[in-house]
Amino acid sequence: MPLALVIRLLVRLVAGLFFWRVASNRRRAFAGAQGAPGAAPKPHQIDAQAAMTAVRTSVTLSWRALLAVTCAAAAVTLAAAGVTIAVLTPRWLGVLLLVAALVVGAAAWFEGRLLFLALRARSRLRRADRLRKTAPS
Repeated sequence: MPLALVIRLLVRLVAGLFFWRVASNRRRAFAGAQGAPGAAPKPHQIDAQAAMTAVRTSVTLSWRALLAVTCAAAAVTLAAAGVTIAVLTPRWLGVLLLVAALVVGAAAWFEGRLLFLALRARSRLRRADRLRKTAPS
């Protein structure tokens, strides 16, 4: 697949996620609106803000996982190409590819670390929510 197509697909994905995030931030301002004074809330309503937060968290975690896996795959590919080219033909190109593999590998490690921290924060928030729901008021 040509590099221009890959870049174009990535730009479209990033733009779509950006516009989705902007639209969901605008909706958050209206999520806390209250009904008529004295009216009882409907018992079967879904908490829109909690649902939107759950969806946003899932998308963020999925995006981080996709980035980490993509960077790791690119690092492995660049390393293999760098070693092969360094052995066979121009060494400077092989060294350049190996340096690029190191940079992309560092990015993969960084994204993996952020994914791990986000997963840990999500599990802590879920645990805190469960404790809040079970604790006597």
